[in-house]
Amino acid sequence: MKSSVPSAPFSIKRRLTWSVVILSSLLILLSLVFSFIESRHEIQEVYDARLGQSAKIALLSLPNVIDKLDETMAKQQLDRWMQALDIQAKAQGDEGPTAYGHPYERNIVIQYYRSGALLWSSIPDAPEIMHDPNYQGYGYVTVNRKEWRYFQLPLANSHDYVITAEKESIRREMMNELALASALPQLILIPCLAILMVFLIDRHFEPISELRRAISLRSVNKLDKIYVPQATLELSPLVDALNNLLFELDNAWQREKRFTRMAAHELKTPLAILRLNAEAALETRDEITLHSSLNHILAGIERTDRLIQQLLMLARVESVQSIVFDAVDLHRLLQTTLADMVPMALKQHQELALSGNSIEMLGDPALLRVLFTNLIDNAIRYSGEGSEITIDVEQAGEFIQIKVTDTGPDISAETRTKLFDNFYRANSERGDGAGLGMSITRDIARLHQGTVELLPRQENKNIFLVKFISG
Repeated sequence: MKSSVPSAPFSIKRRLTWSVVILSSLLILLSLVFSFIESRHEIQEVYDARLGQSAKIALLSLPNVIDKLDETMAKQQLDRWMQALDIQAKAQGDEGPTAYGHPYERNIVIQYYRSGALLWSSIPDAPEIMHDPNYQGYGYVTVNRKEWRYFQLPLANSHDYVITAEKESIRREMMNELALASALPQLILIPCLAILMVFLIDRHFEPISELRRAISLRSVNKLDKIYVPQATLELSPLVDALNNLLFELDNAWQREKRFTRMAAHELKTPLAILRLNAEAALETRDEITLHSSLNHILAGIERTDRLIQQLLMLARVESVQSIVFDAVDLHRLLQTTLADMVPMALKQHQELALSGNSIEMLGDPALLRVLFTNLIDNAIRYSGEGSEITIDVEQAGEFIQIKVTDTGPDISAETRTKLFDNFYRANSERGDGAGLGMSITRDIARLHQGTVELLPRQENKNIFLVKFISG
């Protein structure tokens, strides 16, 4: 069974820093290895070329010199030179050149052979380099447990040949030092690169730190727009998305506070009336008074229920940002809506009529039903007994128009200007509404990119026009 314990969070900046530093260091080290190998190879070729060149010069010059010089005198002269070189070299700590040469000369030897016998050696006390008299070219040989790199070159049409040799340990030391000297700057690059990467990544992550600080300053009472001084291509979409979210949260929070204030304000009065009627019913002994109080309680409950339903519908409509539209047959929708409203109209001896053709539009059926129910309910409640209420559906160019007409009394100028305001009740004595129906109607129309308006009175009729864009 897998553990449900969440893994510890990690730092993107730290991982990025280490990844860049380690990858760069590995690349530098890999380059260093190749550079070191290539440098050693090139230096070895230079040293081998020196051995070959020295052998050629010695082979071309030594035969005449050896034949003319006394062998004993030549050896004595070489001994004196080497002894003086050793003395001065020791005095200097075996470092640096002297008047008789360089201490490293003892690591290089030139030997001249004739018929396999050593005739001359650049270092008199140096042992013979073991070799094959018939060999020509480069090779390695071990003398007194020390490895030498040598080059053997014979003189044409004779039995003379020259061997130039150098201690392999000295060659390797020199090659390693020279190769490392060329690679050392790359080694120094690694710590410098690490410090530079830490600095640069930390600096380039500063916009993220600024965004974090900006977000930490936001709260439920402070949902204003986030501003980051250093805008970046990567963070700008995130900042925009956060600002959109904060905007929606602020709107939702304002709607919630507005709904709470409205609910508290509007429910206070009907609840107080219910309480008074209930107390009156408890205190009375008169059956008629009791019956009247109970009727008032029922009416208050009905009004409170209607108010709560309207408040919930208002909150729902205000919280909707976008809706998924379906095809709606307006004529059929209005038929079913009118059918539900018939009992209310019959109580006041009113006539309901629907005219027009079947027209389809895209919208939310439930919300559109609430829109038309509010308009028809408003006409039934305030147009008076015996009035005529008609609904016309028509296509007018690129618009769909629905007119709700009643023969009720004229609506005052003040009411016309405030009709769609929240909690505005023009005829509270003739209705038990909360003053939210028309504002809900307006908001639903807006959600469908439509409008609702009260037209000027025509032919002694009040006309509400709902207009939607066709298609």
